[in-house]
Amino acid sequence: MAFAVGGKSDGRPKPNVNVTPLVDIVLVLLIIFMVMTPMMTKTFWLNVPKEQDEKKPAPPPNANNEPLVLTVDKAGVIRINKTILQKVEIASRLPRMLAAKKSKIIYFDAHNDTPYGAAMEAMDLARAAGARSIALLTEPVVK
Repeated sequence: MAFAVGGKSDGRPKPNVNVTPLVDIVLVLLIIFMVMTPMMTKTFWLNVPKEQDEKKPAPPPNANNEPLVLTVDKAGVIRINKTILQKVEIASRLPRMLAAKKSKIIYFDAHNDTPYGAAMEAMDLARAAGARSIALLTEPVVK
């Protein structure tokens, strides 16, 4: 608080409130909240499928829509959808399998006792054969 020097003639100073520091603090807080508010909003994009016509029937499920699952067991045997492949065959057969699919995603599954090196080698061979993405399976595929 500040005191005015001039005032009544009784000799006592008159109390006076200085609000300038209070206004400065309020303006700083206002600026901080104006800057922080846009950062606090959480947005996410949602892609909603287009509405289908009632007249047009849905196409039957296609065998080509079955995902490609690359499986490595504890002996190092590599399978793609239950078909056993040798390591040298992956480079020639996997690109043809991927060409028949819309997406270039391969699902990778390794048994619990599979050596780390064998699993990494199988993923490297799949990536070299043209797989854009390799998705790791955490649960068994239900067919």
